[in-house]
Amino acid sequence: MAEKIIKPYKVINKLSKKYPLKNEEKILLGTDGSITNLLEILFNNEVVVETIHQNIVNDVNYRTVILKINDIPMVYATSKIPLKNIKDKGMRESIKKDLLSANIPIGKILKIHNLETRREIKEIDYKKINSEVKLFLKTNRESLPQRTYNIIYKNNILMEITEIFNIGELLENESLHKSLN
Repeated sequence: MAEKIIKPYKVINKLSKKYPLKNEEKILLGTDGSITNLLEILFNNEVVVETIHQNIVNDVNYRTVILKINDIPMVYATSKIPLKNIKDKGMRESIKKDLLSANIPIGKILKIHNLETRREIKEIDYKKINSEVKLFLKTNRESLPQRTYNIIYKNNILMEITEIFNIGELLENESLHKSLN
């Protein structure tokens, strides 16, 4: 049975009737492109990755990071990367090395290795966040917009990524937003 394909614009439209979503948040929730690239365009600065946790279990890389601009946390992201789905051993080892040795955003790792991929969004929501996420994103909000998607490479799931966005407060705080640009 095929997985249900969601239509981001419909889900986001429904969410925006219940929650105060900014247009920039809607774009981040619905894009099938690089979040790193969009953040850099929106805030006119380079995204820096801070790795919180990373380990490999049974050839699956689990990684938790914070994406920051000017040391301001924007996104809490977790990824699950079954390395066995990268059939080329040399490329697999090179990607594994990049994941483990450097704070490189996944979108940039895909670009470095010239991987032609696509993203399939599995879920878009506005959900409660736990205390760890609140701490790392430096927010008092109880719920934030988030999404989960797969990155597909050669018809295999290369990665599953969940992103929790905390840019609404930055966009509301005009002076903070200006200091980022």
